[in-house]
Amino acid sequence: MALASSRRLGQASRMWRWSSKAAWVPLVLFATVETGGCAGNRAAQAPAASLAASSPATPAPPPFRLRLCTQAAVRLDGPPGAQQPRGCVATFRQHLTDPKIVETFGATDVERRALIYAPANLPPGPRPVVLVFPGYSSSAEVIAFYQTHTRFETLADRDGFIVVYGNGLPNLPSAREKVAVSKGGFLSGCLVPHEREGVDVAYVRQLLDLLGAELAIDRTRIYATGMSAGGGMSFELALEAPDLVAAIAPVVPLPFQPTGGWLLHCHPQTGYDRISVAMVAATNDPSITYEGGGSREYPEARYPGMERARDVWVAALGLAGPPQIDVLPDVVRSDSYEPDTGRADSTIERQRYPAGPDGRELWYYKAVGMGHAWPSPTPSWSGLWARFGKNNQDIDFADEAWTFFQRHVKR
Repeated sequence: MALASSRRLGQASRMWRWSSKAAWVPLVLFATVETGGCAGNRAAQAPAASLAASSPATPAPPPFRLRLCTQAAVRLDGPPGAQQPRGCVATFRQHLTDPKIVETFGATDVERRALIYAPANLPPGPRPVVLVFPGYSSSAEVIAFYQTHTRFETLADRDGFIVVYGNGLPNLPSAREKVAVSKGGFLSGCLVPHEREGVDVAYVRQLLDLLGAELAIDRTRIYATGMSAGGGMSFELALEAPDLVAAIAPVVPLPFQPTGGWLLHCHPQTGYDRISVAMVAATNDPSITYEGGGSREYPEARYPGMERARDVWVAALGLAGPPQIDVLPDVVRSDSYEPDTGRADSTIERQRYPAGPDGRELWYYKAVGMGHAWPSPTPSWSGLWARFGKNNQDIDFADEAWTFFQRHVKR
């Protein structure tokens, strides 16, 4: 496996018009084989010639169980026995009308994709949807396989919800940029100028409309999570589409905020202050620094600091009072990259702020000794440790996010 190269903020193209205060981080591995990995049946073989005259041909079953799917998921290299994503890929055209977005991307139509997993045994009636977004230049398959280890799919089988792994635009921001994996893309979040809502917010709306035309989805229980730029995408949905999501759970995210310098180009809409948040911040993140200012990977960046980002959202949600502190059990030892952190073990402190009168909440997971990673019992590849640090292995944040989501229904 090879690690995709990162790009520094200071080198971002004028075409994308990045803010000088912004930064982004891809954290991905290369995809290698583009076959299989879909929740659907293969087409049946045609009847033998000798039987064709005596019996009518049996129509071949569709290649995918979901009609909106057109492609199999990209199969990724991994350890023997690792569960590949079981969803199938929907592709569609997105029409762009925002003049600033059209100017940025030089097009009025773009190709979009998403990896969708809907359990075959979904209970009757409208079902919740969990949106999961990858990092910058990464893909739906990477966040599904390498970072969340398809845990959301296992939870969906158990509890009856739909998982949708999003994908950024394949359009390159400049001639110097490239996607890091097969089918990778770029989630622009609040970094790119736009008018009312960003290009990826409109993409999510269209995607959910397509999904809802085939499956019964519960519009009061749509949730968003993601890592790095994908975590930033979750924040953007809370800001610009509070009519859409009931709660978000960003992990080591680009810390977009409703006020201050890290609002950047986003436009908060009425209701953003009622979206509950569960966020993960890593104290030894070399990409999006915990303390604020520049990071090891992006010294030119001016991050606000994760605790400051937390405090801005606590204030925006109108929450009052000190949080309840839960020190989670240190189940797995040696899950911190000691050469960088000076400690062998990573631990997590969960801060749960008192809920507002309508139930809105903010839970803050302080991952001490963790790098730029998704907390999971499965360790990250050792080839990543020197650059990105280790992931905390004491919890699976997919479980934490789903537990948090179930507490919140849009009113």
